[in-house]
Amino acid sequence: MAKRLKDHEYLQTVPRPVSMMAKDYPAGYAGYMHSHVRAQFLYAASGSMKITFDGGCWIIPPQRAVWVPPAYPHQTGSIGLLKMRTLYIREDACPAGAPPMPRMIGVSSVLRELVLRAIRMPVEYDEEGQDARIIAALLGEFDWTALPPISLPPLRDPRLRKMEEMLIQAPNDTSTLAIWSRRLDISPRTLTRILERETHLSFQVWRDQIRTFAALPLLAEGWPMVEIADAVGYETAWSFTAMFKRVTGKLPSRYFDEENES
Repeated sequence: MAKRLKDHEYLQTVPRPVSMMAKDYPAGYAGYMHSHVRAQFLYAASGSMKITFDGGCWIIPPQRAVWVPPAYPHQTGSIGLLKMRTLYIREDACPAGAPPMPRMIGVSSVLRELVLRAIRMPVEYDEEGQDARIIAALLGEFDWTALPPISLPPLRDPRLRKMEEMLIQAPNDTSTLAIWSRRLDISPRTLTRILERETHLSFQVWRDQIRTFAALPLLAEGWPMVEIADAVGYETAWSFTAMFKRVTGKLPSRYFDEENES
């Protein structure tokens, strides 16, 4: 049975309303686009997840979870080392109010302990005993209040996708729009036009989102603010803090506070 704890196909068909999987991923794991028959509750016990949907890409910080409805295509990757705990929930067993679209949600201390307890249960747990009561309590603890993930808009133009990938790899790149246009062999006017068409954002605002996207895993790992600022292209911690609050509405030092959890 231990082998089956990591068998995705088996976990979609296990004769229980909920099946569980514990799996650790190395830093930089990219994943692949896929979907499941069952709904999926993805919980980052530690580390940060990178979840990609047709509608864009999300960074999910530690101690948060993502709800993925049944049959919804997604790609799950990791930023740093990731300890992911997954629940596969049969459609007829989904908690009341389950949204039809992906959602990042908070994880209360009670839900966290129930998830970790469920992960230790046998895959084909006793449906009449204590295990079944734990599963029922777990499903009743979901809070569907949406939390806004740090996200990047989907891109279709290959030049923008190349630019985005380069900025994600080197968020401290301070090149101007004119320099980027020369790199991509297009005019600044054309680059501005396709940016506005695909992101509805200016170059500066879009780059700020990418820098915030890159900063979250460093914040989660406890990097000093001045080092994070330098890593994402800011000369001072103050200027980075101002940008981060402008994008997220929160100070970086408060982003992972307990008060932000459900």
